[in-house]
Amino acid sequence: MRAIQISDYGSILNLHLQTDVPKPTTIEIPKDHLLIETETVALAPGDCRVLSGKTKELQGPPSFPYIPGGDCCGTIVDMGSTNTKDDTTFKIGYRVAARFVDGPRGALGEYAMVSTKMCDVVPTNVDSTDAAALASSATCALQLSKRIRSTDKRILVLGAGGGVGSHLIQFLKLNPTVEYVAGVSQNPKRLLTEPLNCDYAVDYTTTDPFTDVPEWKENPFDVVIDLASGSWPKLMELSSQSTKKNETKSMIVKSASEGGRFLTQTADEANYELHGIWAALKLFLFTPLARAVGSRLWKRKILPAYSFTMNLDADRNIMTEVLKLASEGKLKSCVDDRGPFAFTTDGVREAFRLQESRHVNGKVVIRLQKTE
Repeated sequence: MRAIQISDYGSILNLHLQTDVPKPTTIEIPKDHLLIETETVALAPGDCRVLSGKTKELQGPPSFPYIPGGDCCGTIVDMGSTNTKDDTTFKIGYRVAARFVDGPRGALGEYAMVSTKMCDVVPTNVDSTDAAALASSATCALQLSKRIRSTDKRILVLGAGGGVGSHLIQFLKLNPTVEYVAGVSQNPKRLLTEPLNCDYAVDYTTTDPFTDVPEWKENPFDVVIDLASGSWPKLMELSSQSTKKNETKSMIVKSASEGGRFLTQTADEANYELHGIWAALKLFLFTPLARAVGSRLWKRKILPAYSFTMNLDADRNIMTEVLKLASEGKLKSCVDDRGPFAFTTDGVREAFRLQESRHVNGKVVIRLQKTE
């Protein structure tokens, strides 16, 4: 089969389309996996992170070359020899969307193995390009949106223009208890139009959302959701300045004592490095735990309650709900209009460069061309 292969860490130039990659056989399909003929693949930050080698000890492929990409849509062609027949959801010929479970790799080939744990049948009125984008980011966004409480009326989304942000805003607008949704991105005009329809949006390159919008200080948010990285240190700095100046009303988000919350699924730096389990524990466990405790105890009168959430649970019900909402027209897929990109060496390299730039309008999608 044809497949994109990466020969080494570090450079997009190590990415090539190969024409002689072995197609997985029936006996190679693990239990609870399917083999699909791939139609579309949606890139995610993890794809670029694996390629960089900055997390190779924890996320690296077992060997080189490897096939990148983990979130995709395609048609089932083989269900393997060890899968149970109890699950009647899937049949050969069904078109499915899947988000990676075993690792962000293996999808950018004419055939790919996907886990049934985060996979479901795509409704006939949902395009394959849309399905891959929804499987990749809308599932994460839906899980994050379920953390919103009935008392959360005003919500600010930082990094609202990306894949998760673009779909999260739609879920927030569907929530009848949410009264005001604001977004921050490099393209605020997009946030104010269909299908996002934010109530207010700012460009972070010209406006500091923490200090330059007076109305947000006068009427602070119940929840700030950080999808962009680095916002918590900024809040901590501002809280210290406010304490020194006795300006208790200068924060744009309510304090924990007032019910304010800060939700994030990102580290302080987007392009972080991890080269061991202890570094991972510090980044994803010890630091978030210290912030969660501190913001709820000695800083509770000035800082919002901090919560770190990955939102990558393998729950097929989430995929089912996302695809159902899309089929009903209540959720629109957000795909960057510079794509879908071609399934060629140059096309996939261009897609990776766009994803790596972190200036994506929605999702970066690659459309595979079937062999005639």
